[in-house]
Amino acid sequence: PRLRRDTTALLWRLKRRVYARSRLTLIVPSRWMLELVRASPLLSRFDVHRIPHGIDTKLFTPLPKNDARRALGLPTDRQVVLFSATELNEPRKGLHLLVQALTGMAEPPLLALAGGGEPPRGVDARPLGLIEDDRVLAQAYAAADVLAVPTVADALTQTAIESIACGTPCVSFDRGGVTDVVAHGDTGYQARFGDTADLARGLRAVLDDADGFGPRCRRAAEEQYSIELQVRRYLEVYERLLAVG
Repeated sequence: PRLRRDTTALLWRLKRRVYARSRLTLIVPSRWMLELVRASPLLSRFDVHRIPHGIDTKLFTPLPKNDARRALGLPTDRQVVLFSATELNEPRKGLHLLVQALTGMAEPPLLALAGGGEPPRGVDARPLGLIEDDRVLAQAYAAADVLAVPTVADALTQTAIESIACGTPCVSFDRGGVTDVVAHGDTGYQARFGDTADLARGLRAVLDDADGFGPRCRRAAEEQYSIELQVRRYLEVYERLLAVG
């Protein structure tokens, strides 16, 4: 919400005064946030570590695509792009940009929507509603050929990690924390930021080789984003801090 009075300068001075007397070790989930911290005049003085979010790779795992589609009422004879967000129409999540990309495709796929809010007009969309059961969410990822993550600003994007764990590649913009997960040509496609035509090209490229991406996606999730690895990384930081006192 808009502030009645701009208190930015006051808050900056207060933070600088508090941080000057603080001993902090910062942990961020993505390289994007790591760069922001290192460039910050307030935070760059502190030690910072990158520890990505971890997920349950036994729960989020590849499933038979047609079985998942039948469970969710999705057609088995069409290509499906999934978009997932708690609030579908939150501008930061970029659904409006995805719609522009889809309408520019010669043969647009079906758009499956996992989240709350009204579906967009102008595209063939199938609302799945807000999915709060992780097992059903894993089915949604497995049912899709690709997860679209057109976010314009996100710390890391949990949905992308969950999707690649299910063997489903992602298409995103080349900005923000999501780029840690969507490795171009390996686990998906990074479109130029804000370029919906390039986003459409990425969707088509990944849709045409979705099965080829699957094993690489799963391997990346197991090697980089398991909950066990996240815990181990935190323990290493804690043990290092305890050792120095």
